[in-house]
Amino acid sequence: MVRFPGSRVMVIDGGGSYGGFDAGERIVAPYLWSQKIMRVDHIALSHPDLDHFGGLDFIAMNFAPRAFWTTGVPSLDVSYSRLMDHLARAKIPMVLVRETAPLASVGGVAIASLNGNAGAARTRNNSSMVLRFGFGNSSLLFTGDIESAGEHAMLESHGDLHATMLKVPHHGSATSSKAAFVAAVHPQAAVISDGYLNNFHFPSAAVVERYVEAGAILTRTDLDGAVTVDATPDKMTVRTFRDRSGGPILIVPAPDAAIRH
Repeated sequence: MVRFPGSRVMVIDGGGSYGGFDAGERIVAPYLWSQKIMRVDHIALSHPDLDHFGGLDFIAMNFAPRAFWTTGVPSLDVSYSRLMDHLARAKIPMVLVRETAPLASVGGVAIASLNGNAGAARTRNNSSMVLRFGFGNSSLLFTGDIESAGEHAMLESHGDLHATMLKVPHHGSATSSKAAFVAAVHPQAAVISDGYLNNFHFPSAAVVERYVEAGAILTRTDLDGAVTVDATPDKMTVRTFRDRSGGPILIVPAPDAAIRH
């Protein structure tokens, strides 16, 4: 969940829906309500895999979003078809995100789409929506499930991928976070979103080591629980639910970290 200055809200992906457990209903919505958020302005789906879209049906039907951002990549999943039907019936506008973001900025935060080359023959993961938010010297990069081909495509198209904080691609899988990508982003902090004792054995030990060696402060939802970042143009404060680090982590972006669009 991203809360912009001026209070507009975006939800990027919504967790899964397995065996009757709906992450949108059980995790995302209660958090939004706890923050007194009754409406979501934008929902952004990185790509149509169940562990990313499964919880969005409940959010879309209960938080009256003004727009649903999508890459337009299709899926044969019955649950995804049901989500699309519900969005259409609720008359929620569908907005395609490709080479440019639908909004250049929200509340003074610049928004850039970095993985919009629709002509590239890539997998669903590698077609993930990648959004970078720039706020003064602070920046955050959300990467969906891009793998090495997606990382390479962005390096070829943009070169400058720098971000103060990175949502690590594909849950820390060994198929992502290649050395060239990590060097180009050069994050001061990174978050791996993964489940506790997950069946895929995420994150890869080699990926964890790569970020640590790059000097990034690394947090993981399987070990740290929820990760919250308060960003201003000049600093970020990172808090984790389990507080393994002993308190909030203060990050001051490097002087040359301002994002160039």
